[in-house]
Amino acid sequence: MHYAQAMGRVRQGLLSPFYLFSGPEKFLQEKMLQEIYSRLQQEGKTFFLERLSGIELSLPALMQNVRQKTIFSGGRILWVEGPPYFTTPKTGPAGRKKKPAGQDKPPGEAELLTFLQQEKVSDLVLILVVPNVDRRRRLVKTIESGGRLVEFPLLKGAALRKWVRDELSLEKKQIEAEALQEFLARGGENLQLLQMELDKMVTYLGPEKTLTRALVEKLVAENSRGNIFHLVEAVGRRDVEGALGHLYKMRLQNEPPLVILAMIARQFRLLYQYLIFQEKKLPVREMASALKTPPFVVNKLAGQAQSYRAETLARIIATVKEYDLGIKTGRFEAHTALEKLILQLTTAQGKK
Repeated sequence: MHYAQAMGRVRQGLLSPFYLFSGPEKFLQEKMLQEIYSRLQQEGKTFFLERLSGIELSLPALMQNVRQKTIFSGGRILWVEGPPYFTTPKTGPAGRKKKPAGQDKPPGEAELLTFLQQEKVSDLVLILVVPNVDRRRRLVKTIESGGRLVEFPLLKGAALRKWVRDELSLEKKQIEAEALQEFLARGGENLQLLQMELDKMVTYLGPEKTLTRALVEKLVAENSRGNIFHLVEAVGRRDVEGALGHLYKMRLQNEPPLVILAMIARQFRLLYQYLIFQEKKLPVREMASALKTPPFVVNKLAGQAQSYRAETLARIIATVKEYDLGIKTGRFEAHTALEKLILQLTTAQGKK
């Protein structure tokens, strides 16, 4: 079950006593945990959260913990991080599963399967959290068929845009298409940081309903990636002052000089690759896949690439490599070299 579907069920009050969370997106896992806790409170139930490391916790030991009663009134949410029962099992020399003789199920598995048959929450909600699962395992198949396996993938592209819109919809707000594009360009893909920025903008909006691009530009600070993009744009316009201004912003963000240089090199490589793909008349979605960037970034590259020729970009990339080598070998002082590079690119490189 996708996390969005599971979250919707929780918000409707359809709670389960057992969940298996799988996937890398920790922020969404914690958010669903808070939704479960809030829903229990709304139903008048007092539950306490207990977190355990499951890495060295055997399945029988886990089930013994499940059987324990809380010393407080109410119930427990038992959050177990990293249990090994759902990934590929260890194999013997012949590649077969190691299993004690005479046992059809590993110790504790039958008891867990019995617990899974419960439909309603009594005094325990058990949440097991793993990076991934092995769907070939019988236990995993049983959990998935019962609708208790919840997947939390990293959100990118259309899924990330949908998440932003859904979060705003919960606050009865909406966002313009250009504003959403600008918001993600500035905010990146860290959901925790994006949530903080959304909360800030919703508070600022007050009774207004729509987030505009102007509001995003006013309230959301540009990250280093955004500053790199504008720096390269300024170089294309031969705007020395503008390019240096964006460089200084990144320095104020405490970005190491070699990291800044690497980002500059990456942006010019993206532009060079874009021009090559443009000659081949690749569709935007295919370009995005090849460049490993969202489609809206490709659209921005399209506008920026108008300032450059492919041969100009090839010279720029070679120049950036020379400065990188000079800094790494100690021939150049890093910050001075970056400023000199920007001056050279804005004055010596030809435009399209």
